[in-house]
Amino acid sequence: MGGRPVRTPGGSMRLRLMLLLLPLAPLAAQEPLPFLEHEPGPERGWALTLGARVLDHPDYLGSDVRRTNLLPVFDAEYNRTWYLGSSRVGPGFGGGAHVWREGGFTWDLGLGVGDSRPESRSPLLAGMGDQRADLFAGTGLHYHFQGFHAGLTLSHGLRDDAGDRVTLTLGQVVRVAPRWFLSAGVYGSWADTDAMNYEFGITPQQAANRAMLAALGAASLTPAQFGPFTAQAGVRDVGTRIALNYRPRPRCTWTVEIQGDELLGGVRNSPPVARNGSLAGGAGFAYRF
Repeated sequence: MGGRPVRTPGGSMRLRLMLLLLPLAPLAAQEPLPFLEHEPGPERGWALTLGARVLDHPDYLGSDVRRTNLLPVFDAEYNRTWYLGSSRVGPGFGGGAHVWREGGFTWDLGLGVGDSRPESRSPLLAGMGDQRADLFAGTGLHYHFQGFHAGLTLSHGLRDDAGDRVTLTLGQVVRVAPRWFLSAGVYGSWADTDAMNYEFGITPQQAANRAMLAALGAASLTPAQFGPFTAQAGVRDVGTRIALNYRPRPRCTWTVEIQGDELLGGVRNSPPVARNGSLAGGAGFAYRF
């Protein structure tokens, strides 16, 4: 007999939680480093992960100003195909589909949103204006086998000439004691000319704004920091991440992590860059429903 599908109370509650947390999810912008993966969700219906993390990190790549945030952890998957949460195709929050799975390989397509960069975040950004949150489309190919992970993602900026970026990640997870896991990985990013200048370039107009602000005493910039500055395509940065994970129960994970990043090439000379190397650290928990 035909009829309307019956919604279970649990499924309805998960959907409500997902909609309530959706406005907060873009805050959890991070690189795609899914070294410690949970078991696949059900073939039909939702798999939902919720949690929180405290993260201390530079205000932007190359900044010497730091901030500490309390961020939500959110990830949802439907029918093992559609996902919403930490982007599989770039740094930030996103959604999309696992369009192909075979063995340990997964091919993803998706859309995402990255972090914004207000001028007020650092004196070195004076006169450059507020940078809107990055919107991007992308694709990613990931491979998982017995704790090993390799991933290659390509993201394309959809506005403000944000350009293209390719990120390669490699990681390994090992059990160090019952319920304790150590994950370690490395990554590197390549960016085209548009993407490099989106983050590190200074246009002639911005350079004139910075010179005027310095002349009026509103900005503590030296003439060498005025600009303009043009960055070239190439390898942007490399980094490493180490995390210690504790699983008191199969569905619950507590994590302490540290991540180091090093800028490479000509962007090291960009006026907004105060530090070529940076460290970030955090701790948090997640529960999978």
